[in-house]
Amino acid sequence: MDVKSQLNQQQANALAQIRQVTKEWKLPDSSDAYLLRWLNARDFDVKKSEEMLRKTLEWRREYAMDNLLENFPSPMVLHNYLAFGYVGVDKTNSSLFVFRFGRTDVKGLLQSSTKKEYIRHLYGLLDEQCNHRSFSLIFDFEGFGLRHVTHKQTMDLTLQIAMIYENHYPGLLRRVFVVNAPKIFSVVNAMIMPFLNEATTDRITFLDDQQQTMKVLLDDIDANQLPVHYGGTMTDSDGNPHCITKVNMGGLVPHSYYFDNRPTLNNANKKRLKVANGSKEQLEFRVESPGSTLRWEFFSEGGDIGFAIYQSNERKVVSKGRIVAEEGQISTEPGRYIVEFNNTFSYLRSKIIWYAIYVDTI
Repeated sequence: MDVKSQLNQQQANALAQIRQVTKEWKLPDSSDAYLLRWLNARDFDVKKSEEMLRKTLEWRREYAMDNLLENFPSPMVLHNYLAFGYVGVDKTNSSLFVFRFGRTDVKGLLQSSTKKEYIRHLYGLLDEQCNHRSFSLIFDFEGFGLRHVTHKQTMDLTLQIAMIYENHYPGLLRRVFVVNAPKIFSVVNAMIMPFLNEATTDRITFLDDQQQTMKVLLDDIDANQLPVHYGGTMTDSDGNPHCITKVNMGGLVPHSYYFDNRPTLNNANKKRLKVANGSKEQLEFRVESPGSTLRWEFFSEGGDIGFAIYQSNERKVVSKGRIVAEEGQISTEPGRYIVEFNNTFSYLRSKIIWYAIYVDTI
């Protein structure tokens, strides 16, 4: 059905306006349905919808989300212990994912991979399977407990994952089925729910017991698309009812995967920059060719450092707050880029930055 035929005149005008505004943008999808996602998310306010879409494109550039899995292969620890994966489709042909969050050792994963790698891996799988189409999620909290709730970084990352969806994936969520949630889950619920819009919360269903879970899931998902563990008929080739070839079972991350956040490259290959206490240092890079990429990697001795990148018009294109180590890249346009290391918050301690920053020309 033509989506335009379902719009009133005001909505059709808004669609025409945002198409005009974004006609020179490099959109991953130029269809009416794609643009309507952003208009729906902001009640057809064209200015707010444009801003939301622009920020999403900036986020995707910052995280290098396009062709991510080919360009930035995830660390093996995420493949083996982040219990999230695609299992099939629901009855509306929306992609179906399972996240065994209660069995995922987020603390161990954050000691074995960076937060950016975690986010890239999760949303990279979502992008790969959905390709801007709708999805449903079985959110399994079996095994969830105090080790999750009392680890601040786990809770912070969980909220960040939810906010990335809200800000950058509007209109894609069809259903969320929360299963096996213990009483302590109320802590997570109270933390995240206030940040979700009504359109999202209306799609969340909480299932209390196994019999109810299986019935509700089978009403929405064909049995051959649902693992036996959740009431379906799908198994691995060896008969495993959890379908661990599609979604691993998580578990505690072995210490052999851990790292201590020190840079992996030899400092001899990096430049050294001292940032005095209470001050900041800026480095200028010129981009000559369209489609070039600005890449960076650095490590701060002496504690965390503020990190940001500005275009020549002083528009901030990367903002990381205070961090110890970082690697990343952004697509650029011809012009001047300023990389800033900010230590103005530290009154007593200077920092030594070991860095490698360069422009990669196509």
